[in-house]
Amino acid sequence: MTRRTTATGLGLVLLAAVLVTGFFAVLEKRFAEGGLYPHYASYRTDSLGTSVLYESLERLDGLAVRRNLTQLNGIQGLDADSVVLLLGYPRDSFEDLRATPDSPVLKAVEEGARLVITINPELVPEVYQPRLSDDEEDWLDRRRRIRESLGRPGGDGKEAGPETNPSEEKAGKAAKPVSGKDAASEAREEGSEAKEKRSERKDKASEVEKDAKSGTKTEETETEEEKEDEEARLERQMEEQLGPPLTKKLGVEIPTPGAFKRPDEGWETRPQKTKGKATLTGEWPVWRSQYRFKTSDPQWREILYVGKEPVVLERPLGKGTVVLASDTYFASNEGLHLGGEPGFLLWMLGGKTKVIFDETIHGTSESGGAMKLIRRYRAHGVFAGLLLFLVLWAWRSACPLVPGTEEADRGLIGEGGMVLGEGTGSGLIRLLRRSVPSTTLLSRCVEVWGSSSASRVPEKARQGVAQVVERHQRDSKQFGIAEAYAAIVELLRKR
Repeated sequence: MTRRTTATGLGLVLLAAVLVTGFFAVLEKRFAEGGLYPHYASYRTDSLGTSVLYESLERLDGLAVRRNLTQLNGIQGLDADSVVLLLGYPRDSFEDLRATPDSPVLKAVEEGARLVITINPELVPEVYQPRLSDDEEDWLDRRRRIRESLGRPGGDGKEAGPETNPSEEKAGKAAKPVSGKDAASEAREEGSEAKEKRSERKDKASEVEKDAKSGTKTEETETEEEKEDEEARLERQMEEQLGPPLTKKLGVEIPTPGAFKRPDEGWETRPQKTKGKATLTGEWPVWRSQYRFKTSDPQWREILYVGKEPVVLERPLGKGTVVLASDTYFASNEGLHLGGEPGFLLWMLGGKTKVIFDETIHGTSESGGAMKLIRRYRAHGVFAGLLLFLVLWAWRSACPLVPGTEEADRGLIGEGGMVLGEGTGSGLIRLLRRSVPSTTLLSRCVEVWGSSSASRVPEKARQGVAQVVERHQRDSKQFGIAEAYAAIVELLRKR
């Protein structure tokens, strides 16, 4: 091996090492910043993550804190001393969260564990949605189509936002520069159109009311009733196969609020009082979510209020408890930085010593792979041997293992006047491939042949060769170069 070859190999190895190191450095920086993770994920380290809460609980003596990266229906290791935290659950997906009969989380709660669900109030955009099974996706898609046909809000799985205002929508449209007279006339026209529409809706409603009183039904009414019956049947089938919605099982719902105006610092909360005493002591979090709870089960206990409406609920379920909060800001890194309420956070844990932060609701899950198997079965030696094999293979491909001369390394002429590694036939073929395209190879050969020995060939044979070449150029796919060559040989043999 020459010095030049050695230097080139070392340079390539050094360059590869620099590229790999830089690639992993960029990845490590991205993951350390937490920008790859959605809001309220315990991996996220900026203001809207919950990594501070995770790391703070992890440092407390007597607490075992971990993250769950498997599906909730496949989570293991839960017992009566566990608390499962679902922080920042998307509002749009909360009503579709199912209480499956074989749910290990609900079984653990019934045996004494604690389940805490906090809602992402949609004021913070959520990138990831909880992953659903194929059956759930199919059922929800069928229900969405029924609701869209009925013209109900939420037909696409989302309800209209609370801040939607028709006047704001009109203001958002491009305004035309008109005079005061034109503006007044346009306003009168819009008012008359609105009156006509209201009168049409009123007449239609009166017709439906008359039909209902007389016992007759219009075709539109029958169609809507059929679709409503179809939706009810579909909902019953979903409950039989997937289980009832968790909100139905627990007897709670989150009504869609109307227009609201949130204070700059959020709403003040107050605890439930019993005989003049608060159930919680210490400071309570400021609420930034617009959502409030509505309960239909008397087992719910209202813990915190905003005004007269509850925002934090607790209820028993078997031997365990379930906690619902309509906000998650109090658990975020920014919320803890601005003060935080440790007493309230410890109350949410319920005195449990095994704390599980679920990350699957944020789209983070652990998948199987070769590296996972290598770590699990400690097969690092196999990986190291494979890496060594690749290095040796690259070295072997770069240079021969036997010593040679400088002329041999540079591919010069060897003994017998032959180019090293190439015979006369292979060298000619390589030369032809580089200089003559395959589409013009036959015509080029005929041209060379004609300039050398075509004078001894009769004119009729030469015309036949020209026709064969023309046919080949006209339809090279059906009449390939091999067939054309055979035809020329046969033609010259008969001359």
